[in-house]
Amino acid sequence: MKIDRLLSIVIMLLNRKRITAKDLADYFEVSIRTIQRDIEAINMAGIPIVSYRGQYGGYGLLDNYKIDKNFLSDSEHKLLLVALEGINRAYEDKNLKNVIEKLTSIKSTNDHIKNNIIMDFSPWGFSKGLKEKIDEIKKAIEQKEIIRFTYINLNGQTTQRTVEPYLLALKLNHWYLQGYCRLRQDFRLFKLTRIKNLSSIDETFETRENNFDFSFSFSSTNIVKLKLKFHPKALNRLDDYFEFEKLDFNEDGYIYISIEYPEDEWVYSMILSFGDWVEVIEPIHIRQIIKNKAKNILKKYKTI
Repeated sequence: MKIDRLLSIVIMLLNRKRITAKDLADYFEVSIRTIQRDIEAINMAGIPIVSYRGQYGGYGLLDNYKIDKNFLSDSEHKLLLVALEGINRAYEDKNLKNVIEKLTSIKSTNDHIKNNIIMDFSPWGFSKGLKEKIDEIKKAIEQKEIIRFTYINLNGQTTQRTVEPYLLALKLNHWYLQGYCRLRQDFRLFKLTRIKNLSSIDETFETRENNFDFSFSFSSTNIVKLKLKFHPKALNRLDDYFEFEKLDFNEDGYIYISIEYPEDEWVYSMILSFGDWVEVIEPIHIRQIIKNKAKNILKKYKTI
């Protein structure tokens, strides 16, 4: 929309001393002539934009043109920027960048107030492939385009899915897609790292009535209460899975925790990832499952 572009140009000029017509045209994906018309329209609205010629030329605002900076306190302003920049590291979006530009334009002159919080919602090793997958799904959601992909579940089973995408969600550095799965005839949640061979097809869909209860809370079915015993050497990893307040540092030197999880392969692999630094105390059937898995692991290395 033109009015959004005009406002964004003003914000960018407030944040930068000068910017060229080509840079603006590239950013907004329009022609240089369109930018020139936009600049004329902004000038007619009473905002004084000056055109500079030469090697370091471009457009800029008069030095005495300012915007009111008092509707946010310094601490509020910095906290908003920190949060938005943290989100931007995980999810690059032009609208989000425009919001950051607008907040930067009203930046407080009290630079002695330093940030004491850093937020980064991007996962470790954020890959180009994951970013491209997020961008493609986001585009499909906006255009209501059906997507197809190969999906690998927790048990390693592979299925071909045709999905009507509805939303993307970021939870604990992992991206998820919520959509209507035509194979299952219901709404489903898909983890992006388990999606392969993603592609959009030339077919749109009508928005369905969504009765899907979007929540990352555990299902009421198949919940198991675990009691685990950890060696002190496991302490440096326990905070990856548990809150320290829930850990019981016993007099025998070991660390105990009681916690509820949905029982699935993730739980088994989480326990096994601690190697011999963990012991399942309860329930007995999980203890037996871990014992059997450990035996199968041992069989693979008997010939060494």
